[in-house]
Amino acid sequence: MRRTRMARNRTLSGLVTFLILAVVFVGSGYLIGKYLLASLLQRPPEGQPVSGDEPKLPTGDGSTTTVQISTKPLTLYRVQIGAFSTKERAENTAQMAIDKGVPAGVMSPDPLHKVYCGVTSSKEAAQKLAQDALPKLSGIVGEDDNLYVATMEIDSCTFSLTGSENVVTEIQKAFSTIDNAIASLIGFWDQYYLEQQITVNLSSMKSDIAAVRASLAGISPDSGTQTAHGLALALATELETAISAAIEAQGGDSSGEIEGMTSVIKIIDAYANELKALQ
Repeated sequence: MRRTRMARNRTLSGLVTFLILAVVFVGSGYLIGKYLLASLLQRPPEGQPVSGDEPKLPTGDGSTTTVQISTKPLTLYRVQIGAFSTKERAENTAQMAIDKGVPAGVMSPDPLHKVYCGVTSSKEAAQKLAQDALPKLSGIVGEDDNLYVATMEIDSCTFSLTGSENVVTEIQKAFSTIDNAIASLIGFWDQYYLEQQITVNLSSMKSDIAAVRASLAGISPDSGTQTAHGLALALATELETAISAAIEAQGGDSSGEIEGMTSVIKIIDAYANELKALQ
C-alpha cells in the first residue's frame, strides 16, 4: 500500500513538472514570436526604414515666426555714358557701347533713363574705368566730352518678415550672404580696374551664392514671404552669372569684363530699388 502511494506521488510530481515546463516553453515561444520574429519579418531589406518611419527633411515645426532682415548701406560711384528721355534710346545706346567693347546698362529712370558703363566703390577706380572706356566710345560720346562720374548712395534697409519658420530663416540667411557678396564683388572690380592684386576669393563667393540659390529654390514661400523670396532668388541668380563672368575677366577674358560689369549694373539697380518695396 505504501509503495502504491509513493508511486502515485511520483507520478503526480512528474505531471506537475511537465505542466510547468510546458507553460514555460509555450510562454517563451509566444514572446519569441511576438518580439524577435516579428521585428525580423517586418524589417525591410538593405536597412530601409519600416513604412511610416521614413526620415523627413528638416522643415521646422510648422510654427509662424517673425525675423528682421537688415542690409548694409553702400556708397558707390557710377560712370555715366549719357541720359535720355526714352528707355528705347537708352537701351540702344547701351547696346552700342557693348558692341564697342564697353560694359553698359540702363538703370531705373530719375526721371531720365541713364546709361552707365560701371559701378565701383572707389572714386579712383571709377575715374580709371572712365578713362579706359572713353576712347572706345567714339560715335557715342563726343570727342570733347568726358564720362560723368556720379556718387550713388544706397541706404541701409531693414524690414520684418513673417511666415513659416524654415522659410523666413532661409530668406534671412540668403539676404545676409547676398549683401556681403555684392560688396565683395564690387571690391573685386575696384582692384581689377586699378590693376591691384586681387584679394577677393571669387570661387568661394560663387559657391556660397550657388548654395543660397539652391536653398531658395527648395522652399515654397507663402503670400507674406513671396516678394522677399522672389527678390532674393533673382539677385542670387544674377550674382552667380556676374561672379562667373568676373572669374573669366580675372583670367584675362575681355568678354568676361563686359558681361560681368553689365551684370553688376543690373544687380545694383534691382538691389537699390526693389528693396524699397520690402520696407
